[in-house]
Amino acid sequence: MHKLFTYGTLRDPATQERLLGRTLGDGLPDTLRGYRLAKLTGIHFVYSILQPQSGSTVDGVLFEVTPDELEQLDEYEGEAYQRISVTLVSKTRAWVYCENPKSSFRIHIEAPD
Repeated sequence: MHKLFTYGTLRDPATQERLLGRTLGDGLPDTLRGYRLAKLTGIHFVYSILQPQSGSTVDGVLFEVTPDELEQLDEYEGEAYQRISVTLVSKTRAWVYCENPKSSFRIHIEAPD
């Protein structure tokens, strides 16, 4: 099993069910330091996306997913996001999806309100 830190649509049980065929349960609250939430716009909806920013924190939920589920989520997140390994405030190592600096979608990222 893999640990996955979520902060946006992947926290939603309906999204989990649609993408993975199951819900991931309640998960555990945790926090990621050194990132901020921004908005990815210009697609069909507005999505949350993480950007590195010293001194910032993002609250989210930690879930466990299988290797196959992680691959499914990679496909869902697409080019705009990259999956990286991070250490959370709890000292847990986890995967998280953040801004892909090589993505053409970067022009659609806006600062948070």
